[in-house]
Amino acid sequence: MIHGIEGFLSRIQLYIMLFFLIVQQARRKDLSSLGSIFWLIIVLLAISMTVTYLYVSTVNDRAMRILVRSSKEALELTEKGVGGYSLAYGAVLMLPVLTLVSLRTSLIEFLEVPRVLRITPWLPRLLIWYLTGLSILLVFSSQFATAVITVTICLAVIFVLWRPSSFRVILLFCLMFFLILFGKALIVELLTYLAPIVEGTNYHLKVNDLLNSLQMDSAGGTVSDRVERYKRSLLLFLQNPFTGVLYFTDIGKHSTLLDTFARWGFFIGGVFLYLVTFTQVRALRSLSSQRGGLGVILGTLIAVLIVFGLNNAFMAAGAIIFIFYPLVFSAMERSQMSQGRARKVSIHR
Repeated sequence: MIHGIEGFLSRIQLYIMLFFLIVQQARRKDLSSLGSIFWLIIVLLAISMTVTYLYVSTVNDRAMRILVRSSKEALELTEKGVGGYSLAYGAVLMLPVLTLVSLRTSLIEFLEVPRVLRITPWLPRLLIWYLTGLSILLVFSSQFATAVITVTICLAVIFVLWRPSSFRVILLFCLMFFLILFGKALIVELLTYLAPIVEGTNYHLKVNDLLNSLQMDSAGGTVSDRVERYKRSLLLFLQNPFTGVLYFTDIGKHSTLLDTFARWGFFIGGVFLYLVTFTQVRALRSLSSQRGGLGVILGTLIAVLIVFGLNNAFMAAGAIIFIFYPLVFSAMERSQMSQGRARKVSIHR
């Protein structure tokens, strides 16, 4: 039994997310035509993130977490234009490519900037720089611990592998292994050290809240419930690896990847995993040697796997994965081709 309309409605955000895949495939031979959608989303996100960050930083620092659950207060925040889970994790998914474009602004000319943003040559750059910085501030203010950790890992990967070499790859693996083992303990120690320093400032409550949250997680807290949900989906998949259980009510409902494998089995789960990662995997072949290429490709891959592996899908993720990523990677390819042609011309001269 697939639970009819209940099963459909429970996955509506995932279906809308995959709609952007159809849009991308319809324009795959001319990805530059999606440039207007790219810049429209950039402008809308800049507005939404500005409103949300101002509210979080001045009125209620827990506003984004309140929006996770349906309530009267959450409805009031939505009406005020404050974003929640999807805005924070959308920023997580976007930051790798935003960081790349911020540092390689020459790519902007290959992103089909609309005429309205060409009032001055600096406007698109300022918009990208503003959104990149604001996204980082928003994630670290959101109080979503997974989002903060994911962004930290992705940015570390990008900067360590900005100019890839064997030494940097080994250094990255060592750093990630160290963070997996000792990252949480180091954060707790750092926050414990900062708590008395920031006492009496606006950061005091935020530091204490994050410290208490991490300490609660180590004793059980909300993490134990999430782990149980992950285990439930994983066990259901192992018990029914080919057909899945089909029942939506039985799965853990806290990991899009695990839930898809548990509900539909190996083949459909594998197809879904391929759909959300094929853009990055394909880009590895042609772009990994570019400045920042390997770092941003691995950064986006890590972001997608962590966000969908530890949380539920949201429809805005489709625009990022199926429009932002392909468009930026296409801009990198065209930039590389343009540089190649310029070198040939200079040689013939």
